[in-house]
Amino acid sequence: MTGGWSSDFSYGYYRRLLKAIKANFQIRLFSEVPEILKLHQEKPVVLLRHDVDLDLDSALTMAEIESDFQVSSCYMLMTNCPFYNLNDQSSRAIVSHLIQLGHEVGLHFDFNNQNDEYGDIKTDFLVAEIESSAKLLEDIISRPIYSISFHRPLQQFLKGPLFIAGKINAYSAELMDWYLSDSRGNWREGEPLQMLENPRKPLLQLLVHPIWWGDEHMKPSDRLQSFFEHRTQDLSGEQIEEFDNALSGHLGVRRSKIHNRKGE
Repeated sequence: MTGGWSSDFSYGYYRRLLKAIKANFQIRLFSEVPEILKLHQEKPVVLLRHDVDLDLDSALTMAEIESDFQVSSCYMLMTNCPFYNLNDQSSRAIVSHLIQLGHEVGLHFDFNNQNDEYGDIKTDFLVAEIESSAKLLEDIISRPIYSISFHRPLQQFLKGPLFIAGKINAYSAELMDWYLSDSRGNWREGEPLQMLENPRKPLLQLLVHPIWWGDEHMKPSDRLQSFFEHRTQDLSGEQIEEFDNALSGHLGVRRSKIHNRKGE
């Protein structure tokens, strides 16, 4: 990885980030965004967001770490994820625990990994698709959701309107002025700790993907390899290939042993 910082994706380092956040920011939820934008804030505000692309177990681990620091964040969940099913009893138990810990749940929306096909579709159609997924998620968690993030956001929503389908757009212009993300296991703006210790703007949106983090630091490709091996150990050869194809198409990072697929 070039042009960023990717030297430490351990939970130990994440705890250092949380300590800096606690010391230098007000920690607010996406449901509070309308209030935040209306009022002058004496202390910088951070919106901590997690896009849960692959693994609910890793999301819960981070949620528990945050709870130890009395930090609340927003976990954006997918209703059409190929790697977890929110209707499963185990998944529902994890989501329930996230909420019990004081975290917020939002919608991580993906047009079935087919964004290119929607390039010329009218916004009304897109909104209807979003509303349907939002209603499904609300039914699952038995409470309203207030926010939405996009897996591969469409250009029209990137730095776009504050509200889409009645939900706070995490990619709105108002929330993207200062934006730090560990996308693809790489902090493109440089090491985040230094920036969290010295806030330079009144509102920060910090995006963290739980899949990249663990007890020890690992390269993104190795982290995906570990995830792949854990999730496919009891699958048939055909199921493994299907899982692998889905994994390759879902993220912009490939697992470290992808070239050995036929020999596995």
